[in-house]
Amino acid sequence: MRSSTTVFFLFMCIFSFAQEKENLNSTTRKFISSADFTQVNKDWNVTADFRSGLGEQVSFFPVEAINLKTNQKMKSIQVNMNVKTDFMGKSKEYFKTSWLDLDEVEEFIQFIEQYVIPNLKDKTESKQSINYIFNSKEISFNFYIEKNTRRISIYLKDYGVIDNERYFWTESQVNKIPELLDILKKINGK
Repeated sequence: MRSSTTVFFLFMCIFSFAQEKENLNSTTRKFISSADFTQVNKDWNVTADFRSGLGEQVSFFPVEAINLKTNQKMKSIQVNMNVKTDFMGKSKEYFKTSWLDLDEVEEFIQFIEQYVIPNLKDKTESKQSINYIFNSKEISFNFYIEKNTRRISIYLKDYGVIDNERYFWTESQVNKIPELLDILKKINGK
């Protein structure tokens, strides 16, 4: 009796942990992962791209995922990241995809309009900085200001955990944030 109670308790803990971990992903990732056959339509006419001097790139664009068995459809933003990492003289390219659900897109629009756009030309005093951070289930977007420098950093997440080793950043592309806002509004139907 005691061993079956222990086994049941362990099973419930594992199931609960797996369920909790799954809830940290976007609805879009869950939709695509749970379908046996999926079609993903991408609109390459509506994109916001950020590039670094190293040739790295992050692209935001609308997608529609279709479960081919049930014909259910889901729209969202796909975020593709292609970055390079250097470790001990060895360079590796890294590609990763994440998604922003439509409800998160609305929040991202608000964040950019209220906190980023009004501060695009801001400066800080010596030994001061400001960091505006937007977190969704699968991405973290940071807008950083220090003295005259402004930087965007984009991190993609695995089960809610930020991948601090592979991320994108740029200082030269900060002026493209209004383009990202326009794309997000088009995707969100505003």
